[in-house]
Amino acid sequence: MSAVNQLGSVNLRELLAQTNQTRPEANKEKKQDFGDTISDFINSVNDQAREAAKISQDVIQGRSDNLQEAMAALEESGLSFKLMVEIRNKLLESFKEVERMSV
Repeated sequence: MSAVNQLGSVNLRELLAQTNQTRPEANKEKKQDFGDTISDFINSVNDQAREAAKISQDVIQGRSDNLQEAMAALEESGLSFKLMVEIRNKLLESFKEVERMSV
């Protein structure tokens, strides 16, 4: 029970300030907004699709015999694209929900 009482005396803001002072790299990191995060995700999905297409073209043209790697890259690319579409659907659904809210 005494440990619970001690938690009440902890000042979270002071603790957070001390943590940030001991980790200067946390303050130097660039803060990304939501749009940048989504844009980076879309770009990574696009890069993954391009890489999968390149690997599969190499197998088709005979420059590579690694069919297993090509299939794995294509499957991973497809899953990433499906995830992106689901995230888009959830974002649209959330936007419509906010739009329906009465103020």
